[in-house]
Amino acid sequence: MNLILLFRDPKRISIILTISILMLSCFPDMVRKKKTENDWFKLEKVDYVVEGKKLGIVISATVKNPYVESVEVYELQDEEKDILLFKKDKPIQAGKLLLKAEIKISENKDWIRKIGTTRKWIRVELKNDTDLINHLQTEVLVHESDKKQFRKNLSIEAEGEIIHLDGREWKLISDIDRIDQALLQYIPKSDPFLLWNEMLSIHVYKVRTSSPLEIYSLLESGKKKECSNLNWASESQNSDRISYYWEHSGCGKQAASSQIAKLFRGEFGIYNIRYDKKGKISIEDRRKWSSLLDSIPGK
Repeated sequence: MNLILLFRDPKRISIILTISILMLSCFPDMVRKKKTENDWFKLEKVDYVVEGKKLGIVISATVKNPYVESVEVYELQDEEKDILLFKKDKPIQAGKLLLKAEIKISENKDWIRKIGTTRKWIRVELKNDTDLINHLQTEVLVHESDKKQFRKNLSIEAEGEIIHLDGREWKLISDIDRIDQALLQYIPKSDPFLLWNEMLSIHVYKVRTSSPLEIYSLLESGKKKECSNLNWASESQNSDRISYYWEHSGCGKQAASSQIAKLFRGEFGIYNIRYDKKGKISIEDRRKWSSLLDSIPGK
């Protein structure tokens, strides 16, 4: 696709920005390392919580060094200065410790709005009675199920629940994030959840060694085993990117359906971007959707 034409189209720019944000939120930090225990301290659990209209953080820990005089808790930032969430000074006795603090909603709206699992990194900085400093850090996963409740309690609208595509609004109906794959699925806003007629899927296989061709072969063989009357066609194919199409007139209890898909290597693995429709897709619509799927990024 001509990149100049792509970035002149404000609707496509909106699609790219929205889906890029959603996909980036699905993947773990590849650089930072967890360290949750040393001779001074043991981090047992860190949670973001909402009580009423207030956002807070709760830390359960064990103090092992009786000479710890202060505990500072920071939220790590990628490009900006780390945020000090709270500080506790002595007396800090050895044994179980529960730390609670309210944090600013205004500084956390963006990640609460984003659809999908959010990964936060927390650093705990310790100082003893001789001013010696030690620290620990851990990753905190805030799952979409919790964020939905956060948004409801805090009256915050979600970002990306609706995207604009082909002149229509599409709503997010499924968000899956696992260690091996991530999946976002959208249907037209006017379609009922259980009786959808069209679906857009952004599927990422979090693999580093497989090629698009290997994934393509597995998808093709699996679908042909599932459906003997399948019409499968590769529209274009090279080592980096594969475009394909399939349709069937009915398979077992499945009604007739069709799919247009793009398979390629992206930033986080092998991407499978696809458009599904109940029934047959016309040649004109195949061309249109092939072009639209090319506008969805692999980052």
